[in-house]
Amino acid sequence: MLETLLTPDAGGALSGRIRRTAVMEGVRVCSFDCTLPDPPAVPPLAALHFELLFCLSGSLRLERRDGRTLCLREGEILLVSDASAIHRLTFPDGRLGGELVLVDAAAARQSLARLCMLLGGLRLDTAQVRALMQAHGGSAVLRDAAWADAVFAALRTFPPEDRARYSVLKAAELLYLLCSDSSLLRAPSAVPYHDRYQLETAQQVQEYMVAHLAEPMTIAQLAARFHISPTALKDCFRQLYGRPLHQYLLECRIQRAAALLREGHLPVTEVAAAVGYTSASQFGVAFKRRFHLTPSQFRRLSREEKIQNRVRMSKTE
Repeated sequence: MLETLLTPDAGGALSGRIRRTAVMEGVRVCSFDCTLPDPPAVPPLAALHFELLFCLSGSLRLERRDGRTLCLREGEILLVSDASAIHRLTFPDGRLGGELVLVDAAAARQSLARLCMLLGGLRLDTAQVRALMQAHGGSAVLRDAAWADAVFAALRTFPPEDRARYSVLKAAELLYLLCSDSSLLRAPSAVPYHDRYQLETAQQVQEYMVAHLAEPMTIAQLAARFHISPTALKDCFRQLYGRPLHQYLLECRIQRAAALLREGHLPVTEVAAAVGYTSASQFGVAFKRRFHLTPSQFRRLSREEKIQNRVRMSKTE
């Protein structure tokens, strides 16, 4: 399903980094960080296939035909075994990044069996996982689990070329965990009712926020500017974008700051001001909480990675 959207002929304004790795028979990984257009239709998923997305950036919103929604955010894992129950697929941030593990259950049977043998005779029943996923409507999100937190902490420290193999190892572990503990999966929530005006207003607020990151903003100020109650704004925004408005704004600011640090030579104080921080120290604390690096360390490592990429490209030419 998602793999189809990450192909040049998918249409729309697809751009960004995409790297495909065949890890073992029947299992491959698509590592990506892209801007993605909302597809006009949900791409199908072949029978006996699973997709597991370890989301590292951006967000994804699934609207199901039963009227329920799934919102995927950074640090969460999406599992899909059946796309037919999904009515609509959108990218609230306009971008998405992560490690997409693609499993052809039939072709991967022997590969997974060998992996389980290496792990001491681990039992992995993909049929049981498939039945569990059917009970969840063919799609589910794993969040708020200590296991997932540890996986994402490791993923962020690995170089890009190692993330694919690690993701496959953790995908196999997750499938095993689901065989023994189905409570890891979170059922989709019912969609609260909001009228079209409220939803469109929440979208206008999101667009305004992204375009004015340097300005101070509060929920009360935004509600007054767009003539909506603060409660309705908070509820609608969370429904549309899968997270609280304040958290969404902070993430947009930090991601924009990261882009400025990667792309330019602005002093850290100017980067902080450009994304709405009046204090460079407060910006530094928020940035380090998100990336586990100071802004200066992040800029230096980004430059080193660019140089390494150029060296790799020159060797392959």
